[in-house]
Amino acid sequence: MKVQTSRFGDIEVDDADVISLPEGLVGFPELVRYVLLDHDADSPFKWLQSLDDGTMAFVVISPLTFRPDYTVEVTEEEISILNLQSPDDAVISVIVTIPSDPKKMSANLKAPLVFNLKNRTGKQVIVKDAQYQTKHFIMEEIKKYAKKDLQAEIKKSAQQASGEEGAKGTAKG
Repeated sequence: MKVQTSRFGDIEVDDADVISLPEGLVGFPELVRYVLLDHDADSPFKWLQSLDDGTMAFVVISPLTFRPDYTVEVTEEEISILNLQSPDDAVISVIVTIPSDPKKMSANLKAPLVFNLKNRTGKQVIVKDAQYQTKHFIMEEIKKYAKKDLQAEIKKSAQQASGEEGAKGTAKG
């Protein structure tokens, strides 16, 4: 099918690439058909382009790109709606807001998108975990987790240097 979009112009979308979100997104319940488009070949960002309204497209990203400990508990009802047979069938994305200063871009970790790409369905879920909010600054998250990784690497190097590599337990810092 051919779709006219404000961001990408006319695009050709194969029916097999259409993702159905029967309940739409929060604030956009009437928009139920989407396609995921690459932003750039090497970019972690994608576009969730509405096929029901060519002016609506959302930047999305895998939250694991900047928050490696991110988890989503999907309810039995949501598993049923998505017809998920295995956790491996689920792909999680979050909507990104990019202001005029891209360093302040944020991601909504409170309401991720769960996709079953095998049957091309999706659902926006609301996470009950209080640590997740609608606005997580991506660059701050990257710095925080890069610092943790660096600290772990330094600790590992120190253990190796002191001959404790095979010691049981974990180091506490």
